[in-house]
Amino acid sequence: MKRNYFFIVLIVLILAACDTADSSTKNTDDTLTGKWKLIKYQNISSNKIESEPTDIYRSIVLDFQDNGLEGTMKGHTVTNTVSGTYEITGGKKMKTMSFGGSKVGEPNWGSKFWTSIHAAASYERNGDQLFILFNDNTEQMEFKAQ
Repeated sequence: MKRNYFFIVLIVLILAACDTADSSTKNTDDTLTGKWKLIKYQNISSNKIESEPTDIYRSIVLDFQDNGLEGTMKGHTVTNTVSGTYEITGGKKMKTMSFGGSKVGEPNWGSKFWTSIHAAASYERNGDQLFILFNDNTEQMEFKAQ
């Protein structure tokens, strides 16, 4: 009887461990969560690339936090603190619901970010890279994990 009890307990523990491992595994491609630095803009059709200028005060860095459906972003542009909210839908589509902060003294690199994040339509993740596509997915911002 003790031997049967031991095997039953062992099987229950193994099944519980497997279930816990499966539920804790999350596909990071389904979320924007992380701290990201904007490194370039790219026009996908013309392949024109605009890399981060070397003469700016600081890089654009955002911290995205979401549950795979809705999230928040906060951080800074070149000269200002910003924050906002976004939604994620199937097919890695995203929509900026709100985004704000001051635009005081924002150079072209930062001003372009404001326009681009408001037009966000979808995203892709590839390891330590995040791409946010905008303007009907014809252009993208490329971010690097921080």
